[in-house]
Amino acid sequence: MAATVSHSLVQQFASMKPSEFGPTIEPKWQVGERLLNEVRASVEKKYLTPLDGARLISSITATLFGYDEFILREISPETLLASTPMRR
Repeated sequence: MAATVSHSLVQQFASMKPSEFGPTIEPKWQVGERLLNEVRASVEKKYLTPLDGARLISSITATLFGYDEFILREISPETLLASTPMRR
């Protein structure tokens, strides 16, 4: 598989035309839905606790849509840490 360059999700979705949104998000949504169904079934069968299921769903979402931009903002966790004064 060839390496591809992907732009920031914020940049990608901010510059997107409304008609491009559905076709762009649909493949990720389909993968996420299949994985969510697996997690749900695993919790129902008691292979996972509900808390572990929620954590796994959160991780899946973050992985599919980009951890650093999971909440679609321009600021990163590293930036927040760098600008937060340390307590003494």
